[in-house]
Parts: sequence; structure tokens; C-alpha cells
Amino acid sequence: MKPKFVQFSISEENRLDYRQARAVLKYRPDIIIFESAAEKFNPETVFNKYSPENKPLAEFRKVQSDLRKVSKRFKDALSDVKTWENIAQLWREGHNVLVYNVDAPREMRREFFDVWRHMYPCALKNWLWVASRFYIREVIMAGHVTNILKKYKGKTNPTVLVCLQKTHWVHVKFLLSHPTKAQIWKYYFGKFKEVTPRTIGGKIKAANKVFYKYWKKVSAF
Repeated sequence: MKPKFVQFSISEENRLDYRQARAVLKYRPDIIIFESAAEKFNPETVFNKYSPENKPLAEFRKVQSDLRKVSKRFKDALSDVKTWENIAQLWREGHNVLVYNVDAPREMRREFFDVWRHMYPCALKNWLWVASRFYIREVIMAGHVTNILKKYKGKTNPTVLVCLQKTHWVHVKFLLSHPTKAQIWKYYFGKFKEVTPRTIGGKIKAANKVFYKYWKKVSAF
């Protein structure tokens, strides 16, 4: 299989950005991966169980409703409403685009945002920020993408619309290239002299129990 990846970020600056929505209609992807929580490490959505003409409308309306609620705090969520409207348009046309959520579970995402809410940009120099913002979540993302493509039984060359922020996608592509442990360490943590592959796990355990819970599940160190 040789998938064609098409990646589009959207602005997270509390404004509307329809690049992903337009990409749905322009590229008519076979698979869409969202930067949304995969609960219990399962990236599947309920929509993938059904043919285009039988997609569960109640679940679709719930997605739309939840996004509109979120948009009261974060206006950019309305961009996702339009993206989902265009996904539904493809279904109505008989195109069975599959939808997956590939980010870490909500518990991990919520803890990250709570811990680092007022720490940017100084957090960029913190190894724990790199571990929680990037490494843990992106190992999970890369694992989900790998498994999604392994399970896919449709086209030989599917088009995959990647709705991850560009920075995440760059890192995920690196992980998908099958780097060695040494290469992974250098990529994420090489500039931090205060941690080593042997000590980082214990330091995460001492710092944050939620981060450590997911570190244990996915880390190569």
C-alpha cells in the first residue's frame, strides 16, 4: 500500500479557518484522521461501521452539537463543524470516507492543557513539556496511523487527509519512518542534559502521575 497523505492544519487562534473543510471536498479522501481523543486507545469512530447511506444521523448531529458547544469558548471549533458538514456531503454522494481520532485519550490531553495552560512559551525549554506535548501523544498518534493503514482493505493507494497540526504531523512522519531508539531520543530529548534514557521515566513519575501513566504504556525508554 502506498497512501497519499494530504495534511492541513487549522488555526488555533480562536478564529475560523476552513482549510480542512475545503480539503475534504477537493481531495475526496478515503481516510480522515483527526487530532481528537481516541478513548481506550481505540481510534475508530462509530461511522466506520456503516455504509455511506446508513451513517447514524443521531451520532453525526451529536458531533455537530458538541463542536458548537465548544465554539462558545473556542471559536475555531466552528471550522470543524464545516469539515463535518463536508464529510456528510461525501457520504451523501456515496463516498465512504472513514473517520478516525488518533490523539491520546481525554485524560492525557486534559492534564497536558491544565498543567501547561499559562506556561507557554517558556515551556519550550522544559523536557517535561516536550514529553507530554509531543513525545507521548505522537507515539500514540503514530501507532494509530500504522494500525489504521494495516486494517484498511479498500484502495491500493488511498488518499489520507491528515487533520493534525503541522508540527505533530512532522514528528509523526519521523516516527513512522522506523527510527532507532537512539534516533528517537536525540530527536525529542537530545538537547536536554538533565535527563537520560535511564532517568527520564523516574523523573516523569515524580512530576505527574497522569503523564507517567501514559509514558509507561507507550514509551520506548
